[in-house]
Amino acid sequence: MTTSAQDRPTALDLSREETWVVHAALLDAIERAVDADEEPTPAPSLLARVEAGDEDFDSAELDYLVDALRTYRKQAPVRDDHHISRVLEHIEAARV
Repeated sequence: MTTSAQDRPTALDLSREETWVVHAALLDAIERAVDADEEPTPAPSLLARVEAGDEDFDSAELDYLVDALRTYRKQAPVRDDHHISRVLEHIEAARV
C-alpha cells in the first residue's frame, strides 16, 4: 500500500513492469542531461536505488520521477503507456 509522502519517504510498491518504466525514464533523464552537458542528478542515485529494489522516495524525488516519467512518455513505446499511467497514479495516491 502506498503511504503519504508528506512527512516521510513513500514506498510505491511497483510491479515489475512499473519498475521497468521508472528505470527506463531515469535512464532517459540521464541520457538527456548528458546530451545537454548537464549533471544528471538525482537520476543516477535514483536509478541505482530502483535497481537495488528500493522503492522509497521522498517528496522531491517523487516530483523528479513525475517529470522524468512525463518526459519519457513522449517517446516511450506504446506498451509502456499503461505502466507509466499506473506509476503516476501511485505517486498521486502517495501525495494524498
